Amino acid sequence: MNMNKSLIALAVAGVFTSSAAMAAVEVYGQANVSYDIINNDSNRDSQGVASNGSRFGLKGSEDLGGGLSAIWQIENQIAIGAGLGGTENPGSNTSIAFRDTFAGLKSDAAGTLRLGRFDTPYKLATRGMDMFHNTLADNRSLMGLGHDVRASNSVGFNSLNYSGFSAAASYFGDQGGTAPGFNTPTNGTANTLFNTNEGFSIAGMYNAGPYYATAAYQSISNGLSNTNISTDAWKIGGGYSVDAFALNGVYERISNRNGSGNASAWYLSGKYNLTSADALKLAYTDVNHHVNEASNSGAKQYSVGYDHKMSNRTTLYALYTKLDNDQNGNYLLGWNSASTSVSNAGIGQSPSAFSAGMKHSF
Repeated sequence: MNMNKSLIALAVAGVFTSSAAMAAVEVYGQANVSYDIINNDSNRDSQGVASNGSRFGLKGSEDLGGGLSAIWQIENQIAIGAGLGGTENPGSNTSIAFRDTFAGLKSDAAGTLRLGRFDTPYKLATRGMDMFHNTLADNRSLMGLGHDVRASNSVGFNSLNYSGFSAAASYFGDQGGTAPGFNTPTNGTANTLFNTNEGFSIAGMYNAGPYYATAAYQSISNGLSNTNISTDAWKIGGGYSVDAFALNGVYERISNRNGSGNASAWYLSGKYNLTSADALKLAYTDVNHHVNEASNSGAKQYSVGYDHKMSNRTTLYALYTKLDNDQNGNYLLGWNSASTSVSNAGIGQSPSAFSAGMKHSF
């Protein structure tokens, strides 16, 4: 009998020990789905269920003492629904740990150091200013191309917040998935290669009261030892948000050397809260892009939307967006966003879309 009691006690202790160990692991995620109807101008129209940045993740931390903690996160993207967009569209990539995945150290006195795969500071500097992020009306259809990225092989540091001011910086190595070293081509001769698609990113932010301001710079190089292809980008943004309404503005300049030319873009958006649960949103994006110095290669995008908040975690939404390409422009709705929907390519085309969906966070 005493032996049975001892075994039961050990079993109960094991359950509580396991529970205590698992308590440091947080399960989180988001299911964001919509039904999209896309008018592809003169091309074939399309419609169906889209997944808009839906994700599932695990994260945790361990107190190391002295204000220092070990942190980790594994985040996966989920393409909810039957269809996937273009194979190169980030919203369609469901590889394990495709989203922010890292390990690092967090100091209460200095900031946070991370190693892994995560959004660059350049991207994060203005992501929260996009009223229609992760939908077909995302401003990344025209902005941030090649720079609003999540980079592998990254080392990043985020400072503490000092009276509203904070800063972030990251360096990312070869995006091909391998560490720098030797590459052996088919002829059997070993050639030393430099990192490809390596770069660095910095951003400064001010967030206090109703005001938000940011400035960011990012440089990416792509090439072998005898090639130097690089692209640089900088942007500034500002916002004002109170209970009744919010206004945001962003200006961006991307310079591509030996690439597809330079682009200057700006973005304006506004939100008016009709009630504590209902909001009307508007956005306008304009890009002046000179592809190989060709004129009339930019585009404009107009978006309007309505959100209805059913709870703190569940929101219903509807939106309409239209992208007007210039005569030589070839921008696509939804491209470079986390949505699986994307319009068809067509030089000079003007695709539009209606989307109705639900976002639930857990």
